Amino acid sequence: MNLIRPDPQLRVDPSWHLRTPGEVLRDDYLKPRAMTLSALARRTGIRAPRLRRLVIGEVPMCANVALRLAVVLDTSALYWMLLQVQCDLERERRGRDVAIKGPGASSR
Repeated sequence: MNLIRPDPQLRVDPSWHLRTPGEVLRDDYLKPRAMTLSALARRTGIRAPRLRRLVIGEVPMCANVALRLAVVLDTSALYWMLLQVQCDLERERRGRDVAIKGPGASSR
């Protein structure tokens, strides 16, 4: 297991198209392998309806699903969780209508 040391200033390139974990699963893993959700469900033990809801963006990635996908798709669970966190943070940022002041900003 490789340990990572996250940089406190870690950022995602804003020019990248934001994709949900479900979109990544569908486009980068299922389609290239010609794998169906049913086949993935059998291999992971995750119910097909749950996977379908993940792929269409109705439910977020969770740790249990991330662990199972990691084993079957030869990725890490952290990869799937970081994709979800990236989406959550970006949605929150876009939804904010109140500016957040950074370090050194005047409170006046």
